Amino acid sequence: MNDEAKTERKKELMEKLKETLKDLKKPKNILIVGDIGAGKSSFINSVIMALTGTYDYYADVGGGDRHRTTSISRIGRNIYWSQDDVLNLPTFIDIIGFDPQLSDPSQEDTVNSMVMNLIINGCLPENCDLLDLSKKLKDGQEPVEIEENKSLAVDAIIVVISAQCSNLSQNVFSEIYKEANTKTKKIPVFGVLTKVDESCVQEEKIDDKICDAINIDSNKLLMCSNYKPEDEPDVDKDISILEFLITVCNPRLKAVTLQKMECKPKPTVPPDIQPESTQSCNSFAILLGVCMVVIGILYAIAKYKFTKND
Repeated sequence: MNDEAKTERKKELMEKLKETLKDLKKPKNILIVGDIGAGKSSFINSVIMALTGTYDYYADVGGGDRHRTTSISRIGRNIYWSQDDVLNLPTFIDIIGFDPQLSDPSQEDTVNSMVMNLIINGCLPENCDLLDLSKKLKDGQEPVEIEENKSLAVDAIIVVISAQCSNLSQNVFSEIYKEANTKTKKIPVFGVLTKVDESCVQEEKIDDKICDAINIDSNKLLMCSNYKPEDEPDVDKDISILEFLITVCNPRLKAVTLQKMECKPKPTVPPDIQPESTQSCNSFAILLGVCMVVIGILYAIAKYKFTKND
């Protein structure tokens, strides 16, 4: 595909995205999760770059093995979209990177899962200090009761993983799956594999491993390299990001609240207590047996007397 065809393809995808967004009643709240340094914030900036053609620090970008994002930040269309079109472009929710040490497979609710659950249900306000909250939860403290805000509830989850370090804890993967599928809601999950230009993705089949780990189809996985501040627009990169965003914003792929059915224990009958009907049958059988015995005795006596008289 030549440059002119690529440019035309990008225009077509933008139009398709606009048509997709028209079918949404409101912008989707998309939670971006992943390990420390996976490229979550850079991915948000890259998506906005693909949409607007301009790079900016909408999400603060860091490096190394320490948290750069420590609070919850919601980046809505009013922040990054200044064009005349009023589109239901998504709100990206940037949060702290998951620490595998805060995931314990022996616990039903870990620090990571509790934080994720609060965010999913819209219980945490903007700029909530997630690092401080995680420390308090780790120390055994419980958050005060918080009302759910439906306008902040999560509609989709994107798991961002670096191709350079794709061994995100299996415990974390399991927690993401539980929170997205088995707790209170069923939420569409997507995957993004970043830094693919710096690793041997095809040789190591990392993409297949990621899809298996978070239980998604391959068409819900984006493999890309994030934009850097000094980068010029890249049509190839924009095309892949827009195709992915169209899938994420599909109105048919929506979060639903799971309706849990109440059940009661099945009644059990103690072995020494039989149902009344069974007792009645047993009494009738005993009475019938006694009658048969009496009749047999009377018959024997009558036969004896008859024989004696003869």
